Amino acid sequence: MQIGLSKHIKISYRADMQTVIIRWQQPVTFTEFKINCLAILALAKENSASSWLLDCRSKGEITEQESDWLTEEFYPKAIEQVASQLVVAWLLTPRQMQRLSEGANLSAVTLDNPVIRRNAFMTEQDAVKWLEESMATLEKNSTPRS
Repeated sequence: MQIGLSKHIKISYRADMQTVIIRWQQPVTFTEFKINCLAILALAKENSASSWLLDCRSKGEITEQESDWLTEEFYPKAIEQVASQLVVAWLLTPRQMQRLSEGANLSAVTLDNPVIRRNAFMTEQDAVKWLEESMATLEKNSTPRS
């Protein structure tokens, strides 16, 4: 496992899960958030990791500005540089999950598309299980049938 630390984040790569994990340690500004996400991209690219776990429980609320940036700029860059498909699990607080259930417009967290599967969770166990199942499905669908 590789680990990088800053005052804002803990980022690691779990080879056994082939997953990049980022944990925000405290609230961050939008600029810091973007820099943190670029660290994810670098580690994911280095390890060809298309499975990501983003733990935002200590980060503070995901903003529409952050969500829009992820959807419009970050995810397309990740697809271009890392893998043709991504699986992204978000760990959120109960309040953030409530905002999503009330219709908060956070497409970066909840909106699936053909190349990026994403989902939000309150427990790491549920997130990891979903990541494993999603990666198994991707591998199964990309395996040529004989």
